[in-house]
Amino acid sequence: MPKPKKSPPITKEQFLARVMNRKPNREKAVKDLLEELHTYEMKYQMRSEFFYKLIVGTPLEDQPDFLDWAMCYRGYLQVFQSQVLPESETADAIAIG
Repeated sequence: MPKPKKSPPITKEQFLARVMNRKPNREKAVKDLLEELHTYEMKYQMRSEFFYKLIVGTPLEDQPDFLDWAMCYRGYLQVFQSQVLPESETADAIAIG
C-alpha cells in the first residue's frame, strides 16, 4: 500500500492567513450553544431566558456554573441577533439584554 503524500510544511503566516480567512459556521455555533443551554436547563429545571433575568447582577452570577451558563446564553443571543438585526443594532440589543 503506498504511503500518503505529506503536505509541505506551512509557515506561521500562511497558517494564520488560512485561519483568519475562514468564515464562521453560524449554524454549527447556534447548534452547539443550544445543546449547552439545554444541558443547563435540564440540570437546573429552568429555561435560560428566566435564569438570565433572575441571575444577572446578583452575587450568584459569580458562581462558576451560573457564570458559564450566562456567558453561553449571551453568546447565543449575540449569534442569533446578528442573524436577525443589522450589525449596528446587535451590540445595543445585547447590552440591553
